[in-house]
Amino acid sequence: MDKINVSICLVNHNAKALTYDCIDSIYAKTKVPFEIILVDNNSEDKSVLEIKNKHPEIKIINNEKNVGFAAANNQAIRQAVGKYVILLNNDTILKNNALDLMVDYMEKRKNIGILTCKLFEPSGNIQRNCRAFPLSPLDTFFGRASILSRVFPNNPITKHNLSLEWDYNSAKSVEWVSGAAMMIRKAVIDKLGMLDENYYIYWEDTDYCKRVKDNNWEIWFLPTAEILHFTGSGGGKRSLKLKLHVMYEMHHSAYYYFLKNHYRNIFHPMAILTFFGMLYLTALKGLIEIARTRPNLNKGKK
Repeated sequence: MDKINVSICLVNHNAKALTYDCIDSIYAKTKVPFEIILVDNNSEDKSVLEIKNKHPEIKIINNEKNVGFAAANNQAIRQAVGKYVILLNNDTILKNNALDLMVDYMEKRKNIGILTCKLFEPSGNIQRNCRAFPLSPLDTFFGRASILSRVFPNNPITKHNLSLEWDYNSAKSVEWVSGAAMMIRKAVIDKLGMLDENYYIYWEDTDYCKRVKDNNWEIWFLPTAEILHFTGSGGGKRSLKLKLHVMYEMHHSAYYYFLKNHYRNIFHPMAILTFFGMLYLTALKGLIEIARTRPNLNKGKK
């Protein structure tokens, strides 16, 4: 058997059809020797059983509860034997031989610790998956999907965060990349460790890229490798309870990131302000989600 070049880490939760399509695209488009390690976060749609029957060679880890994105990926990383490890969302489909191209690029550039590629939305638009490190919590209000960025797309904060003046058609050294498709040199993991599991979901990719940058490894974007990304679909259909939980964890992760990387003290004035801002946004968005979901729940009871 050929030596494994890349270990592909997939995390699934009630998204059987998407995960099937992702796996099928990997087998269809990838020539370099690879392994797939699938972590199932307590799915209820029999995802694992059917995937195991079709692909018995895939390593599968079954969790009895949903442990979140960072912890589940770490479970996969612990079993990875490849020279490269890619965190790949299960709601992605390879458009071309993306993994082959990414491995080849990293083989030729030993200073690269993390590499990502061009991601496309189902609409065909390019997803801006490369960002600048946030300088303050204010930056979080000007993300890719934020209302402020949509209403005021040319404001200086959004332009800085998302590198809007770059067309994503050239290879480029960047600050941090989305964990939707993040190839990591295994030597980097061996030296720096795995993802910080204090992040249940979101911000773990920002944090890991910062650690990589702080240790003098480079992070790059490769435009020739192309992947389709059905953003936000990898977690499957979410109950109201799970939606609220994910909403809380998203804001908690933002707070933890700034506490860890900027303030380092829970009594720092900005840490206190960020904490209460997190609570306020979680409560506000939670109430909006409850109000939006309740009419649908009432319809289901009729």
